Amino acid sequence: MKRYQHTYSLTVADIDPQNRMTAGAVLCYFQDTIGRFLAQARVSALDLVKEGKTWMITEFHCFLADKLPAWPGSICVEVFLSELSSLRAYVDYSVKEEGGAVVAQGSSCWLMMELASRRMIPCTDITRFASQYDPQNHVPHRRFAFPPFTCSDGMLMAEHTVSSLETDFNGHLNNRDSVRLALSLARPEWIANRTIRELHVKFLRECHTGEKMSCRCRNHGQQGGIDALLTKHDGTPVCQIATIWH
Repeated sequence: MKRYQHTYSLTVADIDPQNRMTAGAVLCYFQDTIGRFLAQARVSALDLVKEGKTWMITEFHCFLADKLPAWPGSICVEVFLSELSSLRAYVDYSVKEEGGAVVAQGSSCWLMMELASRRMIPCTDITRFASQYDPQNHVPHRRFAFPPFTCSDGMLMAEHTVSSLETDFNGHLNNRDSVRLALSLARPEWIANRTIRELHVKFLRECHTGEKMSCRCRNHGQQGGIDALLTKHDGTPVCQIATIWH
């Protein structure tokens, strides 16, 4: 099977004002589960750093149920390698609530990078990682077309300096806070009666502690979507997000 599952108890840090798990929490628990999955094969980021390598997530896609689990409660996250090429590794996942119903599912794309040169290297060269792929779990993936982000009337913008509380062990802005910052500008009156149903994230650059960044957010009322873009102070894109709300 080559699938990995882990069960979590929701915490109060995972919920929104309606006492429901947030989309950001789904991303957080997914990353923890994939980390545990890789650790049992000795290819987690902490294992690879000893060899001068690391993982880099490039895309994350999530489709959410209309109502997410409430606190107190628990969820079960399952991950598996769904497609493998010389450079790209796709990891699919599902999140189930206590009754077994799927409340979130999606896919992600990962690359392996050599720390010294910052170049991409074939992840399939590491046998203990490639052996985690089971052809029976194969799922073909299409590239998600992120809409071009252009300035528009009503677009909101804010400046932010990355703090050490928002960084991971690599010293750059962690993925959960990237999503939190990007969506923090969404107009409260617009999302008040809406529920996020899709979250698509494209990670483009690292942003380290102390770096200044800009966050731009716009909504498309007719399409039910919110787009966001994080950039460095010089305009270099860091992260692009597209969401759909119902």
